Amino acid sequence: MLKMDRKKFKSLVNNVVIFLVILLGFEYWQSRNMVRGPLPDSLRNASLPTLTGTTRSLWNPEKLAVVYMFAPWCGVCRASGSNMDRLPDRFHKTALALSWRQVTEVENFVQVTGLKVPVLMGRENEEEALRIGAYPSYLIVDTEGRIVKAWSGYTTTPGLWFRSYWTLLWAAHG
Repeated sequence: MLKMDRKKFKSLVNNVVIFLVILLGFEYWQSRNMVRGPLPDSLRNASLPTLTGTTRSLWNPEKLAVVYMFAPWCGVCRASGSNMDRLPDRFHKTALALSWRQVTEVENFVQVTGLKVPVLMGRENEEEALRIGAYPSYLIVDTEGRIVKAWSGYTTTPGLWFRSYWTLLWAAHG
């Protein structure tokens, strides 16, 4: 087993803390304009069309909702899309396609990424209502229809799990 002296360990911890502060600061800056609080009225009671021809709501009064918003042309979205599939079914998982011109773009994205969660077909109205400025973006919506967490940028599967479960714990004790 490697042995690390105290000075090297302290330096490593400092570097990790600095990295996390920079990362969280960048995340905050990217998502600073995203909507928070109650879902906009246009989305609160709306059922949006899905890629499969049904309709679905962004949120669920029985489960914490995790919404993944992507643009089919976004390379980072292609790398992070399937992370949503790894969240357990205790969450209302939904993807919202935005900034697309033809349905085939979204179909190709889903096929390439292997995304299996329901994909809602959003338009400019939803993008503007949620004030999406970067892709991918994420929302966590509580059972009351309030956006309690919003962020943009690549998110790993562990990062998505952490944010979702942290929010679930916070909602249960908040």
